[in-house]
Parts: sequence; structure tokens; C-alpha cells
Amino acid sequence: APLRTKAAEWQQLTSAIGQRAVANADEVGAAAFDYLFYCGYVALGYWWARSVAAAEASRQSQAFKDSKRETARFYFTRILPRTLAHKAAIESGAGSLMALDAAAFDA
Repeated sequence: APLRTKAAEWQQLTSAIGQRAVANADEVGAAAFDYLFYCGYVALGYWWARSVAAAEASRQSQAFKDSKRETARFYFTRILPRTLAHKAAIESGAGSLMALDAAAFDA
């Protein structure tokens, strides 16, 4: 369920970035760093889910299966929520980033 939720949210974020980019091309660049992290966390969640499914269908020991499930649970409860910070940064838009004076980076 958390993975389905994140996949839907990912699609919404992608659409929102695209819609904002129509009015301001800087939106794509401003979102890029956090968007890539967001994508990575969700993609890794997908592979953890696949890993658990494969382990459950295998002939591995119950201890192995339990370990795989617990590690995936850790990922989904402790790591995947990091997408929330990246989502907030993406949704903040390009304004504060583009307000920085370019000359300040020459120092």
C-alpha cells in the first residue's frame, strides 16, 4: 500500500512540475535534484517489494524470508518517508532558488 501511494504521488509530482514548467522553465531545473532523489527512493521501494515477493516464493529458510521482510519493513518505515522532504522541496517551486543573486556564486 505505501508503494502504491508513493507511485501515485510520483505521477502527480511529475505532472505538477510539467504544468509549472509551462509558465516558468526554471521549475524543471529547480525540482531536478529533489525529483531524482524522490524517484530513487520510490524505485528502491519497488525493488524491496519485489525482493520480498521473490523470497516468499522461494525455497529459502523461514529465517531468510523473515529477515528479508523485516529489512523491507525498515526501508518502508524509516527510509521511504524521506520522500516527504523532497516532495516539499519540489512543491516549493523555483522562486527562492531563482531569487539568489548569481554574483554571490562567483566568490
